[in-house]
Amino acid sequence: MNLNLGSLKNFLELLCNYNRTEITHRFYKNNQPIAFANCLRNTTTIQVTFIQSETIEHYESVEEAASVIHKLIN
Repeated sequence: MNLNLGSLKNFLELLCNYNRTEITHRFYKNNQPIAFANCLRNTTTIQVTFIQSETIEHYESVEEAASVIHKLIN
């Protein structure tokens, strides 16, 4: 999925609209998974799991999460 920054923000906002369910999206670069993102249940906190470093970061801002993911996939 090739998303520009605006589309990525919209996607993450939509993901958080369904925060009562567990939805995780996988992001790829060069056909390799590089990160997972989900909105923590009943919050607007976006959790990003970076596959290579095996680290997890939390973002309270859709804009910040989108920016980080955008840099990863482009």
